[in-house]
Amino acid sequence: MKKRAVFSMAVLYFLLSGFTWGGGDYRTPYDMRLEDVRGGQSYARVEFESMTYMPGNLSMGINFYGLEPNTLYTVWYANEKGERAPAGVSGNVFRTDGGGKGRYVTSVDAYYLDDWDNIEVYAHPDGNPSNTMGMVAVLKGELLG
Repeated sequence: MKKRAVFSMAVLYFLLSGFTWGGGDYRTPYDMRLEDVRGGQSYARVEFESMTYMPGNLSMGINFYGLEPNTLYTVWYANEKGERAPAGVSGNVFRTDGGGKGRYVTSVDAYYLDDWDNIEVYAHPDGNPSNTMGMVAVLKGELLG
């Protein structure tokens, strides 16, 4: 009788965990890479992860390498029509450290990404993220999915 109860609880746990982990009806997480559009050695790794308590939302973390040290950058969603929108809930700005590394984290509704084809990163040599006329394209990667 005891073995049967343990087995039943194990089956119940498996079924319940399958429904909570199993990926609802939204995009599954994935990784992508941003490449240097100038032909240089800088790059970024983008990681998307489903948010446990907010189904349909993804956490997006980007690790940057080989960028210009101590420089201000912005992250954008872009499409093939040339339209752009700032990535991020409360801003799309990050600054690299003295070694040219940086980190940017935000969240995004998984379905919102369907409106965009790429993630693009721009440098702001003047340090002003509002100056979109003076920004310089640095990295780009295709959104998959």
